[in-house]
Amino acid sequence: MNAQVIIMEDDSIMNAYYDRQIVTALIGVKVDTKNIESFAKEAVEFTNVEDVFLVTGEYDIIVKVKFPSYGELKEFILNKLSKLDGVLKTETMMVVNTYKERGIKFE
Repeated sequence: MNAQVIIMEDDSIMNAYYDRQIVTALIGVKVDTKNIESFAKEAVEFTNVEDVFLVTGEYDIIVKVKFPSYGELKEFILNKLSKLDGVLKTETMMVVNTYKERGIKFE
């Protein structure tokens, strides 16, 4: 199997799983140090971006996003977020269950 076929299969699985629910994701972004402030100022302007955090560790910025579909999340990462100045690497972590958010517990 080549990489393109694997990606297409992964996309179809993700689309099927997230087809009828809001997709929440945390995106770790490695940013060139000189671009951190400008990246953050641009990232907060996207409608689907809920939170932007400067953090320590492997990534410089964590971006929390919500989208109505997996396809829209993918489009955002590939064509918007990753195109901002200074982005070196991204890693997306999909939320599969929420136990507590903004101080509200979920059963």
